[in-house]
Amino acid sequence: MKLSKLLFLLFICISFVSADTNLTDDLKEYEIEIIIFQHNKVETDENFDQVFISPSAESISFYNPKLQINKNAYLLESKENFFNRLFEDFNPKTNNNNSITDNNNNNPKISNPKNWFRKTNNLDVLKKLNNKLNTNNDYKLLGGFKWIQNIDYKDNARYLFFEDIDSEYGLFLKLYRSRFLHADVKTYIGIIDKEPIDVTKDEISKFEKKLLVVNKKEINNFNDNLRIELNKPNNYVELNSDKIMPLNKKSKEINIFIDEQRRIFNEEIHYFDHPMFGLILSIKEI
Repeated sequence: MKLSKLLFLLFICISFVSADTNLTDDLKEYEIEIIIFQHNKVETDENFDQVFISPSAESISFYNPKLQINKNAYLLESKENFFNRLFEDFNPKTNNNNSITDNNNNNPKISNPKNWFRKTNNLDVLKKLNNKLNTNNDYKLLGGFKWIQNIDYKDNARYLFFEDIDSEYGLFLKLYRSRFLHADVKTYIGIIDKEPIDVTKDEISKFEKKLLVVNKKEINNFNDNLRIELNKPNNYVELNSDKIMPLNKKSKEINIFIDEQRRIFNEEIHYFDHPMFGLILSIKEI
C-alpha cells in the first residue's frame, strides 16, 4: 500500500515538472543559418520525373516590421546650460540589485517573438563555408542567410516559406520538437505557381500572449515601477515600408527538389544533398 502511494506521488511530481517544461520549451529561441548552392559540374543519369508539391496552404514567412521614430525626438534642440555641462562626463553604472531578474537565479533568457523571422545575410556559424562556396568554380552560391525563431511542438509547427525570384529557388522548412528536435526540409530549384497564405503575424501574436502568461509576475513588477507621463501625443515617422511590389513570376513544373525529414541536434551542421544542388542547415540555441 505504501509503495502504491509513493508511486502515485512520484507520478504527480513528474507530471507537474513535465507541464512546466512544456509551458516554456516552445519559447526557446534558436538561431538558424541556411546555405543553398547548385553544382556546376553535374554527372548523373537519374531521371527527375517526380513533381514537387507545396506542403501546406498556410505558412510563416520572413518579415520586416514597420520601423518608426518619434518626430519630436530629432526636432528638439539641446540648450546649453549649467546642468548639461555638469553631467557631460557622467557615466552611470548599472546596479544589479535593482534589476528585474536576479542574476544568481537560473531563470531562462526572456524571449522576444518580435525578433523572430527577420532575415539577415550576416552569417556566423556558416560564414567561412559560405565564402568558400562563393569562390569555388564547382558551385554556384544561390543564397546564405540566418534568422531567429522558436521551435514549436510537432502538431502546432508550421512551415517557413521563402522564395528567391532572382536566383530561382525556394524553401519550405519546418522545425519541430517531439521527443527530439526535427527538421522537415522541402527545397527546390524553380518558382512555384502560387504562394501559401502568410500567417506570420498571427503566429508571433500567439507566442507574445503566451510569453505574457509565463512572465506575468515579472512583467507586473516591471510595470508597477514605471511612471510614464506624456505631455503631448507622439507623432511618428515611418523609416521603412512593408509594401511589396508585385513580381512577375515565371512558374513551371518543378522536378528538382529535396524532400527530407531528419532528426537534428543543437549546435550541429546538417547537409541535405541532391545531384543538382544542396542545402546546409545550422541550428544553435541562444
